[in-house]
Amino acid sequence: MQPRPEPDAPATTTVSPPSGDEGDLYRRHHRDLERAVARVVNGPRELIEDACQNAWAILLRSQQPDRCFIFAWLRVVAIHEAYRLSAIEHRDARLERLGSEDGDWREATADTRTLDALLEAREALALLATLPERQRSDLALLVAGFSYREIAEMTGGRTFTNVNKHLAKARARIRRARLRAANGANSQREASL
Repeated sequence: MQPRPEPDAPATTTVSPPSGDEGDLYRRHHRDLERAVARVVNGPRELIEDACQNAWAILLRSQQPDRCFIFAWLRVVAIHEAYRLSAIEHRDARLERLGSEDGDWREATADTRTLDALLEAREALALLATLPERQRSDLALLVAGFSYREIAEMTGGRTFTNVNKHLAKARARIRRARLRAANGANSQREASL
């Protein structure tokens, strides 16, 4: 048997000082981060929330990434955390009785997504389909967590301003479509009274 090596002195980690805008970043991005991670990781909502909170904690304790890439960095860290937490959860889980004794599997196979979330997703997809191709692809990349500069590089070397212009037009179209839909629903409600 070989002798054990002597433990090294504890490594000191250099932490960059907080920028002071971490609270603002959290308020602006925590819901988007949870949605982005939930699209990739198939797990319970609690696991996704824990993974995202761990990513924010890692952000605060570690070297601060470049602000241009912070959402993408948080997304990757949160996804890795979700997989790590999921592995721990599965390792510690005990097998429980599946289904009921009368053979009713509805509870075990029920879809955890709510009807409202499904309707909202369907509406968002319908609105996305109405956009021109360039606006649709830019918006999809933005929702996936890419920065304006990354989108510009990925879509043929366009400029930041060009990407910004197409995203602003896409958002304006979506706002107008939602407003028209809300006005149409209100007028139908008034007509039925």
